[in-house]
Amino acid sequence: MSHSPDNQVNPTAGDEIVEPADIQEPSDTEENEVTQMVNRLIRAKRITYTQYQSLYKMVLADGTIDEQERRQINRLFDAIQSGVIRIME
Repeated sequence: MSHSPDNQVNPTAGDEIVEPADIQEPSDTEENEVTQMVNRLIRAKRITYTQYQSLYKMVLADGTIDEQERRQINRLFDAIQSGVIRIME
């Protein structure tokens, strides 16, 4: 009979694990905007000053740069340095 209370505790612990993942989803959505823009720039193989300004504003909108945004910026810079993306005026 002591097994029944254990079974009741385990599903609750499982629910607690799911909740933090749900809380993190909104930040993933914001990060996806930066990722989507970097992907578009890499596909287009060019970046204009206006696009750069838009990306800059998007990244710094909340006043901080998180790890995902930093990775996307590095991807963009790597593509520019390797010649995959050309800077246009």
